[in-house]
Amino acid sequence: MMYIFDILTALFAMATGFATSWIGLELARLCGWREPVSANGPASPVRIGAEMTLTAVVGPWLLLINGFHNWRSGVVSLPLYTVLALVAVGWSMCSGVVVLQAAFASGYFLA
Repeated sequence: MMYIFDILTALFAMATGFATSWIGLELARLCGWREPVSANGPASPVRIGAEMTLTAVVGPWLLLINGFHNWRSGVVSLPLYTVLALVAVGWSMCSGVVVLQAAFASGYFLA
């Protein structure tokens, strides 16, 4: 049996994940990040790690926004966009749980 608090907790985690991905995207754009371009040589492990971390944080927001633009232009069908939105919601829930656990583990909310 599910209680209303379980549903509200899931919605809060999802909203936290989407907010984190939006803030991460805006901070990355503010720092000058653009779409990756292929370099002449292999990328350094630090750059690859940074780009993977950024993609893991920003992914849900990019899925929703790019999917919406592609659906409006007719490139993506509505059922496929629905699947993209569901994947983005699940991904943001996972990200939100990680962010909330980090916030609670920091001790900030215990005071």
